[in-house]
Amino acid sequence: AMSDRLPKPSCLIVASAAAAGVSAQSFLHCFTLASSAFNLQVATPGGKSIDFVDVNEGNMRWIQDFRMKSYANPAKLESIDGARYHALLIPNCPGAVTDLANSGYLAKILQHFSTESKPICAVGHGVAALCCATNEDKSWVFQGYSLTGVS
Repeated sequence: AMSDRLPKPSCLIVASAAAAGVSAQSFLHCFTLASSAFNLQVATPGGKSIDFVDVNEGNMRWIQDFRMKSYANPAKLESIDGARYHALLIPNCPGAVTDLANSGYLAKILQHFSTESKPICAVGHGVAALCCATNEDKSWVFQGYSLTGVS
């Protein structure tokens, strides 16, 4: 009866490709938690590979294993169609402030998610990525939302 089950919805994980990188621990948590419920697609600006920071004995093996997998190669954020995804996840990326915070491509995806009321989860420094999402009149897409972030 396996064929009766609906295919998993898709979740887009957007990560920074900047030198300041992506928290290994946050990425591991995001990826493992979401993978049980979603088909995951990782995307970065330019499709560049992720620089993981805070790698330690506890997460090193997972990161090494992850890098060997075909799905570890990020798609280009520039070629992502937000309509194909049901959820958006942005892990703790210290690099987000450098590249994602002013990405017009991510802005388009976030505008779509906001309009369609699809879930968006940004963790830690990943919240900075939401800064790129402005409307035509330069107002922020997430005006009136309450956010938690790194202080």
